[in-house]
Amino acid sequence: MEDLQQAIEIASGYTNDSVLKQRTLDFIQQFKASPDSWRHCLTILSSEGSVTPNLKFFIFQVFDEKIPSLTDQEILTLKDAILSYLKNLIDKNQLEPVFLRNAVAKTLGLIFVHTTLSSSYQTMIEDLLSLATKDGQTFNEIATDYYLKTLVIIHQEIGDQMITRDKEEADRNNRLKDFIRDHEMVRMAGSWREILRRYVGDNKSNGDANTTSSTSTAGIVSASPAAADIIDTTLLSIGLYSSWIEINLILDQTFLTIFYQCLTSNNQKIQIRTAGMFIDILHKKMPPPKKLELIDFLHLIDFINQFNVKDLDFSFAQALAQLSEQLGSECIDLMERSTHDELKYDEFRNLAVSKVLEVIPLILQFLEHEYDDISLEVFPFLSNYFLFLKKNIVNEDLDFSALNNDQMLTTLLKKIILKMRYDEEDDGDDEESIELFNEVRSKLTSFQDSIVIINDMLSLEVMIESINEFLFQHLNGQDGKSANWRDIELGLYQLTYYSEMLRNNVMNLPKTMLNASRPYYVFNEMLCKVVDNSTDILVSHPLIQLLFFELIMKHYTFFTNSNIQVDGVDKTQILLKVLKIFVSNFGIFSENPKVKYRSWYLFYRFIRLTRPQVDDFVIVELVESLTPLLEFSFGVKEAGNTNLRDIDLTLVEETGSFENQLYLLEAIGILITLMGDSDQRIAILQGVLQPFFSNLEKCINSIENNLDIATLLQAHHSLVSIGTIVKGFESFHLDQYNDKFIEILQQISQVVLITLERFDDFNVVREACSFCMVRLFILLSKLDSDHGGAVVQDVLSKFITITMNGFDKRKMPEIVNFLNFVTQLFHYCTSVEQVYLLLSSLLAPLIGKVMSRIELESSNAADDFTKRDILDLQKSLISLLASVSNDNLNSLWLMSDDNKQILATVINLMLSYSYNYSGNDISLVRAAISELNVLNRGLGAGKVFDSEDKFKNDGNIFEKSEELLIGNSIMICIELTFKLQNKELLLKDAQFRNGVLLEVSRLLKTIAYVGNEVPDTNTLMKEKKNGNATTTNISANDVTCQQISNALTGQLGYPADAANEFIRQLIRSTDRQFTKYLIGLIE
Repeated sequence: MEDLQQAIEIASGYTNDSVLKQRTLDFIQQFKASPDSWRHCLTILSSEGSVTPNLKFFIFQVFDEKIPSLTDQEILTLKDAILSYLKNLIDKNQLEPVFLRNAVAKTLGLIFVHTTLSSSYQTMIEDLLSLATKDGQTFNEIATDYYLKTLVIIHQEIGDQMITRDKEEADRNNRLKDFIRDHEMVRMAGSWREILRRYVGDNKSNGDANTTSSTSTAGIVSASPAAADIIDTTLLSIGLYSSWIEINLILDQTFLTIFYQCLTSNNQKIQIRTAGMFIDILHKKMPPPKKLELIDFLHLIDFINQFNVKDLDFSFAQALAQLSEQLGSECIDLMERSTHDELKYDEFRNLAVSKVLEVIPLILQFLEHEYDDISLEVFPFLSNYFLFLKKNIVNEDLDFSALNNDQMLTTLLKKIILKMRYDEEDDGDDEESIELFNEVRSKLTSFQDSIVIINDMLSLEVMIESINEFLFQHLNGQDGKSANWRDIELGLYQLTYYSEMLRNNVMNLPKTMLNASRPYYVFNEMLCKVVDNSTDILVSHPLIQLLFFELIMKHYTFFTNSNIQVDGVDKTQILLKVLKIFVSNFGIFSENPKVKYRSWYLFYRFIRLTRPQVDDFVIVELVESLTPLLEFSFGVKEAGNTNLRDIDLTLVEETGSFENQLYLLEAIGILITLMGDSDQRIAILQGVLQPFFSNLEKCINSIENNLDIATLLQAHHSLVSIGTIVKGFESFHLDQYNDKFIEILQQISQVVLITLERFDDFNVVREACSFCMVRLFILLSKLDSDHGGAVVQDVLSKFITITMNGFDKRKMPEIVNFLNFVTQLFHYCTSVEQVYLLLSSLLAPLIGKVMSRIELESSNAADDFTKRDILDLQKSLISLLASVSNDNLNSLWLMSDDNKQILATVINLMLSYSYNYSGNDISLVRAAISELNVLNRGLGAGKVFDSEDKFKNDGNIFEKSEELLIGNSIMICIELTFKLQNKELLLKDAQFRNGVLLEVSRLLKTIAYVGNEVPDTNTLMKEKKNGNATTTNISANDVTCQQISNALTGQLGYPADAANEFIRQLIRSTDRQFTKYLIGLIE
C-alpha cells in the first residue's frame, strides 16, 4: 500500500523530476491493468491504516474501470465493501471532501447500472435511502448527500440525452429507466419531498419576492452549508429526472410551494438551481395541450414578475432571464407543434397567446438590463417570436393578431433600438469592447429586420422618430441639454439602417419609383440635415465620424443623380460641404488613426464614383490641402532579410502610412482630370509630381555610396506614387490631351526608364517601374498612330530593351507580369505599325528566353511554391501566344525566319505539354490544346487566314503547316482520346471531360475546316433542326478531313464506314455534342 500511495502522490504533481514521474505513471498504469487491481484496492480501502484522499480517489477510479468486466458476484463483493465503507463514514460522522464523495457516488451509480437488470442486486436506491433515513422524516446529512449524488450519477449514465450512445447501450438504458419508473420512482419522489421539507422548512408563505437579501423561509436561513448542498443536489436531481419520469410525481402543490420558497431564499446558489430546475421541467417533451397545462399550473410568470430585476444579483438575474426565455420559447414552440385543429380551438389558442403576452414584459425587462450578458439570454425567445410572426403574417384562418398588434411591435422596436445604444460606462475607445458590442448590436439588428418585414410602415415611423430623437433633437440645444455622443451615434446608426432598408427595397417599392418615394425623400432630407449640422454632429466621437463618412459613401448617388432632389436644398452646396468635411480634422486630418486612414480610402472612393463637378479653384484648394499628406515619413523597423537585390516587401515592417497614401494620390489624379483649365491642370500636375521626381533623383545619386533598404523603399514608393497618380487619369478622354500633357507623360516615362536602368539589379525598384509603365501605357495607348505612335514606340522600345537585357535577373512572377504587359501591347498594336514592328522583333527572343527559363527552373524545382510559379509562367506564355491570334496578328509569326523558327518551337512545345497529360496540370494541357487550335485556325492553310490582320502578306508562307501543325495536331487528338492511359480515372475527372476533351473536339473541328470559317454553334443547331439541309456556304476542307479519316483507319484500324461516320459527326455536331459522341467512343 505504501508503494502505491507514494506513487499516487508523486503522480499528483509533488515532484519536478520528469523521469521519476514518468516511471511512476508507468507503474500506476501497470497496476490498473492488472486483473486483480480492484481486489488490492478493496483491501487498501478496508484496511485500518491511514489512506490519503488522493489514494482513495485513485481506488474508486480503478473500481469504475473494472466494474464493466467484473462478474455479478465480484460486483456484489465490491458493493458490500463500499456500503460498509459508507456506513463507517456515517457512524463516525466523517464528511469526506467533495471530490471523494462524487467518486463514491460514481462507483455506486455504475454498480446500479451493471447489476440491476441481471437481478443480482436491485435494491441499490432503497438501500442508500435507508442509510439516509429510518423513518422517512429525519435524515442523516452525510448519507443523504451520498444518496442524492448517486441518483445524479444514475441519471447521467442512463438518461443524459447529450451523450451519444450505441444501440445496445441505449436499449439497456431504456430498460433501466423502465425499472426505475416501475419500482423506484414513487420512492424517489417521496424522498425528494421529505428531504426538501426537512431542509427547506414547512413555511407556506412565499414571502416578498422584491428583495432577495432579507426575505426567505426559516428553514433555509438556518441551513448549514451541508444542508444547502443537500437542497441544491435535490433540486438538481428533480430537474434531471423530470425529463423522463411522470411529471405529476414532482408537481403537486406541496412541491410547488417548496420550489417557490427555494426561489425566494437568501441562498443565491439555491435560487439559481431552482430556476435551472424549472427550466428542465419546462423543457420536458410533452404534447402541446399538456405543455400549456403545465405552464399555466406553474404560475411562474406571475411569480417572477414579483422580482425587481434591476436590484437582483447578476447571477440570479441571469438565471431568471434564462427561465423567462424558456417560458416564452416553450409557449411559441407549443403553438408551432400544435395541429391546426388544436389551434382552431379558441380556448387553447387564446391561452397560449395570453402566456406569450404575459412573458413579453418580463423579456423586455431583461432586454433592457444594463448587462449585455443578461440581455443576451432572452435573444432566443425574440428570434422564435419574430419567426413565428413572420410565418403567420398571412394566416387568415387563425387569429394571432394579439401577438403582432401595432402597440406591441412599437414597444418592442423601441426597446430593441434603445438597446443598440452604447452604455454610459463605455467610452467607445476600446477595440475589444467595441467588437463585443457590435456582436450584440448585430443580433439586435436582425430583430429589427424581422419587425420591418412584419410591418414596414410602422417600423419606418419608429425609426424616423428615433433618428429625430437621438440625432437631431439635441442640436443647437433644442432640448436644453448638451448632446451625448452615444445618442448621436445611435441616431446615425439608425439612419444608416434606414438607408440600407431603402437600398435593399425591403418595402418592395417599384424600382422606377424608389428614388421618388416618400421614404427615400425623407432619408435624403435627413442626410442633408446631417451634412448641414456636421459641425455639431461630428465633433463628438470617432465612431460618429466613421459612421458619417460610410453613410456619405453609400449614398454617393445622391450627388450624381439629377433626379434626386430635396426641396430647398442646393445639392452643389451640400457637395461642397461634404468635400470640406472630408478634408477637415473630422476626416482626412483626424488625429484618430482609424478615422484618418478610413476617411482617406472613403474620400478616394467618393471622388472616383462622383467625379464632383466643381469649380477649378475648389479642386486646387483640395489638392493643395492634401499635398502635405503626400510626404513620405517612414522608417524600416524590420527588413526581413538583408539581400537588397531580392527584398520581400511582405516581410518589411515600416512605419508610416504609404499604403493608405496611395488612395489620396489616386484621388488627386482624378481631381486634376476634372479641372476645366488645361494650363492650370498641367501646372497642378507638375507641382504634385515634382517632389517624387526629386526623391528619385536623390535615390539615383545615392546608388554609388549610401545605398540601403530605406533608399530602395524611397525609390519604390516614389515610383508607385507616380504610377498611382497616373492611374487617376485613366478616364481622361483623348480630346483632353494636349502637347503639354503628352510631354508630361514622356517626362514621367524618362524618369521611370532612367530609374529602372540604374536600379535594374533591385527587384523592388523593378517591380515599381513595371507598375508605372503599365499605367503609362494605358494613357499612351489612347494616342492614334499618327500623333502618338512614335512616342509609344520610343517608350516601349527602351523599356523592353532594359527588360530583355536584364531578363535573367527577373524572378518568375516578374516575367509573368512582363508577359501580361506584352499581351496588352498586342491588342494595342493592331492599328499602330511602329509598335507592330517592335513586337515582331521581340517575339522570337522573348519566347526563346521564357522557354529557356521554364526549362531551367523545371530542372531545379524542389518545392511546391516554385512549381506553382513555373505553372503560372507556362500558362502566361500560352496566354501571350493566344493573344497573337486573338488580336488578329498571326502575320507576326511569318514576318521573319526567326519568327517562323520560334513558331515551330512553340508548336512542338504545345505538343509536348499535351502528350505529357499525366504529368502536367490539367489546366496547362487544356491551354496547350487551345493554342494548337488557334494556330491551326490562323495558319493551318500555310498562310494567314484572317481578314482582320492588317499586316498580313500572302507572300509569307508557313511551309511546315501540313506536317508539323496539322499532322501532329491530329495525332495528339488520337493520343488524348483513343490511346488514353488511365482512361477510367481520367473520364471521371470533370476537368478532363469538360475541359481537355472539349478542346480536343474544337481542335478536330478546326482541322476539318482549315482554310474556311468554322461554323458557329447556332448555325450547326439550325442545320440539324432542318434535317441536315445546308443553310450556309461554309464547307469543310476535304483534304484535312481525309487526313483525320486516314489517321483513324491507319492508326486505330477503324473501318472506312466508321471513319466516315466520325467525320460526319464532327462536321455536323456542335462542340459539346461531338464531345459527348467522342466520350461514348472512348468508353
